Amino acid sequence: MLKNKFNFVLLQFNKQNIELTPVINAYAMEDFFCDGIEEFSLEEARVDQILGERAYSGGDIPETLIDEVQLATQGMEENTFKYFFFEGDFEKNAENFVYFLKENYPFIPVFVTQKEIEDWNAEWKKFYAPIIVSEKLEIVPEWLSETRKFSMATKVYIYPGMGFGTGTHETTFLCLKHLDQVASRIQKGANCLDFGCGSGILGIAAMKLLELKTTFCDIDKSALDNCVQNLILNFEGEDLSGTTLVNRDRFNSESYDVVFANILEHVLILEKDLIIKSLNKDGILIVSGILNHQVESIINNYAGLEKLAVLSKNDWSAVMFKRLT
Repeated sequence: MLKNKFNFVLLQFNKQNIELTPVINAYAMEDFFCDGIEEFSLEEARVDQILGERAYSGGDIPETLIDEVQLATQGMEENTFKYFFFEGDFEKNAENFVYFLKENYPFIPVFVTQKEIEDWNAEWKKFYAPIIVSEKLEIVPEWLSETRKFSMATKVYIYPGMGFGTGTHETTFLCLKHLDQVASRIQKGANCLDFGCGSGILGIAAMKLLELKTTFCDIDKSALDNCVQNLILNFEGEDLSGTTLVNRDRFNSESYDVVFANILEHVLILEKDLIIKSLNKDGILIVSGILNHQVESIINNYAGLEKLAVLSKNDWSAVMFKRLT
């Protein structure tokens, strides 16, 4: 087993097929044991220019060329997702994922490569910067903490594990915007559920802004491990009584004053009853991981709650609800 290496698969989406990303991401994680997903932007014409005749070959391309593509196209409008495979039979998992993609989505360009595991930190850090949510709240990658030391905002420091982000994705950012805008209505010391927590960024922001007692829940053990890492990064030496981490299989619904559910549309619908049951009367629910055209579906499925606000950024949206009864 090549323990010192990891594989990644790049998929390039455009505005015509970007809505397929939640479905393909779900397949990657649930059926092909993908260990992490990262998103950045590419411009198709620029990729063609860089890769030439190899652009749509679907074969291996040198890692130096991958780096060139990323650097040359950073900030462009096309969306590219990078799928990481590093646990278990990762080479076979990546191979099966690529075969599935070519069979079912032949119109989406696929690139495959393998890197040394020692390159992971440099690979992951290339495209991150501090996220200024508002004058009151910032999300700062741990390695960039010095760049924001003079800011007066509350800072959430994040070190991402493989596939668990630092707030750059629109859905996370939108959840944080909702939290920031409603913070004055939430009592300090109330309790919070971060359902599908990933890196724990939303729950940690709630803890830092409002001292909320937070439960972090995820189906993925590596997400909970990364969440612990980020809790230590932000609260080392502090009393964290009231903070709980639980795997989804062992989660027993309690009542919370604030609930985050930044997951995919089909999971939001599948877990609707549990999520609503977890919300106190007058509690605030912030859901995301939904594309703009899926907003009405979510509002209809959560019709028993009062819709307070919808925020959107690019193709993504987040909805804030309140439970009245």
